[in-house]
Amino acid sequence: MENEKKMNPVTGSKNSRRSFVKKTALLSGAAVLPSFEMNAMFNVFNDKKLKIALVGCGGRGTGAAVQALRADGNVELVAMADAFEDRLKGSLANISKEMGDMAKGKINVKDEHQFVGFDAAQKAMDLADVVILATPPGFRPQHFEYAINNGKHVFMEKPVATDIPGVRKVLAAAEKAKANKLNVVVGLQRHYQDNYLAAIDQLKKDAIGKIVSGQVYWNSGGVWVRERQPGQSELEYQMRNWYYFNWLCGDHILEQHIHNIDVANWFIGEYPVSAQGMGGRQVRTGKDHGEIFDHHFVEFTYPSGAVIASQCRHQPETMSRVSEFFREQKVQYQPKAIMPL
Repeated sequence: MENEKKMNPVTGSKNSRRSFVKKTALLSGAAVLPSFEMNAMFNVFNDKKLKIALVGCGGRGTGAAVQALRADGNVELVAMADAFEDRLKGSLANISKEMGDMAKGKINVKDEHQFVGFDAAQKAMDLADVVILATPPGFRPQHFEYAINNGKHVFMEKPVATDIPGVRKVLAAAEKAKANKLNVVVGLQRHYQDNYLAAIDQLKKDAIGKIVSGQVYWNSGGVWVRERQPGQSELEYQMRNWYYFNWLCGDHILEQHIHNIDVANWFIGEYPVSAQGMGGRQVRTGKDHGEIFDHHFVEFTYPSGAVIASQCRHQPETMSRVSEFFREQKVQYQPKAIMPL
């Protein structure tokens, strides 16, 4: 199933990243990390208007804020935070434009509640009931930990960390969120798409069989590059080009391909016990592409013996594919392809 808006072959409906948060993230759906019912939030706040803080004012954060404001009549955006003032101001203008006539009573971000800098996130979160975490993922563990320690409900974009210490910090905060009945949702939208839900339902009913192998892909021509500007410090350059630096992004195998690997884990019902692979830079060889690879291949092996071949590539004029294929095996041991999604 391609990540962009496509006709669903199972239901005939259309699903996209843009519609995901509106449908499920802050005010209506299921939680992913950990799993709670979102009505717990209503039990906490009753009829009180929910105050939202946006942390990270790029395209994802801007879109998530708009979707949250449209999802329910009893919410308002009260604070915003970003490392760069121009990003924050541009985001606020775009949110107001997207909301149009609905902006009145929904957007209440005073000048003194527009926070810029490395301490901006905490200041914005202190003013809110629900926080949207949409900075580059390298900052996610610290922001998530702060939000949970201060009793906030959270929607955060994937991935949730870029290294092992960050993952451990997120898992520890998730346990605390669970104990304190705080709701957490992560932007892995395939868990809410009709065709994936229909396929997993068949799998659970044993209508398909046991998955023994598969291939998952995110192959495309790549993403944006922002040129270095005169007078920029190295830190500012890397933060504005966060996709190309592993401490901020984790490489595109994590930042994008996480969707496809997550689907494999979900459908198999296990996490890999081993992985071996390769990667490198063939077309991304200049400084403008930082340090990330332009291609990866990893073979994941699961406790059940299932093997998944994982492929992601950012190379122009090559095969473009964003999808998952799985093969199952019934008692008769007759493998049969069951997807793509």
